[in-house]
Amino acid sequence: MAQVILLGTGAAWSGPDRENTFMLVRGKTTNVLIDCGGSPTQRLAHIGVKPDEIDHIILTHNHPDHIYGFPLLLLNAWMAGRQRAINVHGLRGTIRSAKNILKALDFHLLPNFTPIHYHKIFPNSVTSLSPMGEFDIAAAPTTHFVPTLALRVTERATGEAFAYSADTSPNDNVVQVARNVKFFLHEATMLDEPKEGHSTAEEAGEEASKANVGELILIHVPPNVEPKKWRAAAKQNFRGKVRVANDFDVIEF
Repeated sequence: MAQVILLGTGAAWSGPDRENTFMLVRGKTTNVLIDCGGSPTQRLAHIGVKPDEIDHIILTHNHPDHIYGFPLLLLNAWMAGRQRAINVHGLRGTIRSAKNILKALDFHLLPNFTPIHYHKIFPNSVTSLSPMGEFDIAAAPTTHFVPTLALRVTERATGEAFAYSADTSPNDNVVQVARNVKFFLHEATMLDEPKEGHSTAEEAGEEASKANVGELILIHVPPNVEPKKWRAAAKQNFRGKVRVANDFDVIEF
């Protein structure tokens, strides 16, 4: 059974108990890191995973809280002697930003640096990506300040799936990518006052209801989050189970 391990659950402006939102999808043979915030090597060490064990990195967009751990993870992989290539997936602009970060930090001067294979994603609506180990992954564009991807991850052997909204205002593409999943990780940066480019807990409930998901898990939450209020706001529009995510939660699918 595959797992999602939440390495961070906070919004861009986070608090002392939450790292910025990113997560590990862990299968029997494949590890996929979705976004790369915080101190990724330290967070991975907390769950017993080494940098050399990451097979794929999917960067949903190029805002700092989702990408600023990327160079440190690669540096630590190189320091650990990693020789096999790491696969990095993202939109064209996100890939460009990732490359520019490494260029700005003079990574090209590091001898025998870990090979990186970049894979550009070009979704118009819901688009299937190349298989990643035992996982089939689909991506769809969201409504955010910069081009951003929502994701659906399916364990091929069981057919079970989860979805992650990434950063977004309510968006039909996100609903489609989450249709009938076991659980839906949806951002809830605000409680009930909408703002451009992000979602409220109330809106997350609406999207979960439209997508007919099994469980709604609120993520990318602010430092002042009050879980009871966030759950209540989401449940105004969604009858299923709702909870607020915490760092290092482990969810099986």
